[in-house]
Amino acid sequence: MIDSIKHKKIIQTLVLALLFFSCNQQPESSEDLSSKASTKTIKVYLLGTFHFAQTDSTYNVLDEKHQKSIEELCQIIASREPNKVFLERQPEFQFQNKIDSLYTVFRSMKRPLKAKNEIYQVGFRVAKMLNHDSVYLCDHPGRYGYLNEAAYEYAQNNDQTDILERKRIGTVERYEDRANEDSIMKNSSLLEYIKWINSDKVMDASHASYISNWPLIGSTDFYNYDDDDTLIGAAVITDWYRRNILIYTKMINQVDFENDNAIVLIMGADHIPIIKNLFDANPYFEVVSASKWLDR
Repeated sequence: MIDSIKHKKIIQTLVLALLFFSCNQQPESSEDLSSKASTKTIKVYLLGTFHFAQTDSTYNVLDEKHQKSIEELCQIIASREPNKVFLERQPEFQFQNKIDSLYTVFRSMKRPLKAKNEIYQVGFRVAKMLNHDSVYLCDHPGRYGYLNEAAYEYAQNNDQTDILERKRIGTVERYEDRANEDSIMKNSSLLEYIKWINSDKVMDASHASYISNWPLIGSTDFYNYDDDDTLIGAAVITDWYRRNILIYTKMINQVDFENDNAIVLIMGADHIPIIKNLFDANPYFEVVSASKWLDR
């Protein structure tokens, strides 16, 4: 009996000591986290673009003035000496195999490629300038189109069109909707337009429109776990975050943490804010502000 009491007291003492020790431990600071990373960080250059091939006949990126601007943009990116150029295509075998074949042909060409897509016009050019053997793919499919259509239909059927039109309090208007984007695009060089797209004011408003507007579409007084329509707007942004998290995942899984010094991503501009946030939180990477690196 005495031994049993002593045993209980010893256990109680150990438990109290462990509690005291854990309560007095300081939470890890960002400096502590950084110290766990390698002595160097990998610089991340994120370039948000418009989709070159989706412009109308009045804006042809193959025109001489735009080609000159694209060449200047490529020189700026190449000057950052990224070890890997990431592009908005899926890295699954059938896609990677096709892109690898196209890039091999591109490297042997002496004339500019006539395809309008920014993957070829910017990504391939930069990789070739740097004499890279390959380009890297990181895109991932999402359900944005389907969910976006469903959310629009719900809003139209439930008196929520003022959310779609950004007229309800709590909604955010994208900066390019407030500005005359067509005028900016047509009266600026392509490089200047790209810089405008990557400016903080445009990026911030774009991201704010996603996280402010979509969650307002759906039920406001009834929620049913089995009925997707009750949170249909939130489903849109949930899928958007999911896609971008998987894009980020595919990127870091292809990084050589010991030997890479810098990477660049060329992707549709709306993806950039979420991907930037993910890299910002990873102590092994350092995101370089576009406003700094695009103005060399």
